[in-house]
Amino acid sequence: MLNTETMQLDLFHGKVLTVEQQNDIDKFVERQATNAVDSQNRINRTMLLLDEAGFVQGVDYGSNFEVYEVTKEVSFGYSYNNTNWEHEVTYMNAVGTVYLIVDTIKEGKIVKYNASVDREGNKVMCTNITQQYRYYKPSTLLTKLKESRKAKIQELNRQNKEQVCLDYTVAKYQKLYPEATVKAGSDYYRGYRRGYESFPIVKIEFKSGSSVIFKLGYGYELDQERLHNRYDAQKETVEQTLERFNNQKVK
Repeated sequence: MLNTETMQLDLFHGKVLTVEQQNDIDKFVERQATNAVDSQNRINRTMLLLDEAGFVQGVDYGSNFEVYEVTKEVSFGYSYNNTNWEHEVTYMNAVGTVYLIVDTIKEGKIVKYNASVDREGNKVMCTNITQQYRYYKPSTLLTKLKESRKAKIQELNRQNKEQVCLDYTVAKYQKLYPEATVKAGSDYYRGYRRGYESFPIVKIEFKSGSSVIFKLGYGYELDQERLHNRYDAQKETVEQTLERFNNQKVK
């Protein structure tokens, strides 16, 4: 016969739980409900800060936060001392966050994506649009969001102009040297502040194995490409080099 002081029947599942197990379940359900309320309050506070700073919901920011009831198996106890057990529990679940609506470039177009916002006191942070891992006044973050959008438009315009210049330069040398292989590519140089940076090139490879590489002109102006590198597959002796230099015309 079961001791009703230490065991009780879970009528819904037909399982016998100890009083301690039922207490664990009750505490878990209560804790989840409290967490849901706290999470909702944090979300509301963050959204209020953004609203007060001039962010427009649906344009500058949004939220996918929701609280809903869920029923699922939950683990209790600890595995290290073999006290772990599972039971199906119904509780309130809170998921989601506040996010900024940020611009990025994809397949030659500006598209939107959601970037999570974190809050600390009355300041907020979104590392997707800032170079520093720090919290800002909401009004400052709004300025940075607008600057980020403007920068993406400028970057897209630069990419488009670069592509036009690349296509033009490749076609130009394909016409001049139809038997050579002309293709666009990229090379790298070490920048002073930002490490290695790439830049577009046009490479002309001749059947002899010799090649010439051009960098595009400043501002991607047409017909302003500059010599970047060359490789001469034809080797000459020192004597041949001296003779060629000796025969060069004086400018």
